[in-house]
Amino acid sequence: MKLAHIAIAAALIAPAGAAAAQSQSDARCILVANAFSKNSKDANSAKAAEAASYFYLGRVGDGMSAAQLKALFDAASKTLTNENAGPTMEACVKPIQARINLLQSISASSQPAQAQSPTQKKPEGR
Repeated sequence: MKLAHIAIAAALIAPAGAAAAQSQSDARCILVANAFSKNSKDANSAKAAEAASYFYLGRVGDGMSAAQLKALFDAASKTLTNENAGPTMEACVKPIQARINLLQSISASSQPAQAQSPTQKKPEGR
């Protein structure tokens, strides 16, 4: 009977661990994207970083309290350095680019091919 309880507890804890890891990754992306959007000298890079921060903000769970979010950001900030900020930002942009590519492929495949109309002769006037 104890084995069943342990198995059930493990099954309940495993998804929470995966969600926490995802949230940790998202928090890291929010922090690094905010830093890049504020400190980028290139306007296009700043806009891309701002879009990334909104993307990852949208992934934060609705049930998360301010205290939980602060704790998540505090933990994520401890893993960020000047040396790994660039590679972290690149890793954060990859899922966004993949979604953009997916949407573009859907958009391109849903566009009907433009039928080329045969060139018609102009009627000769009388």
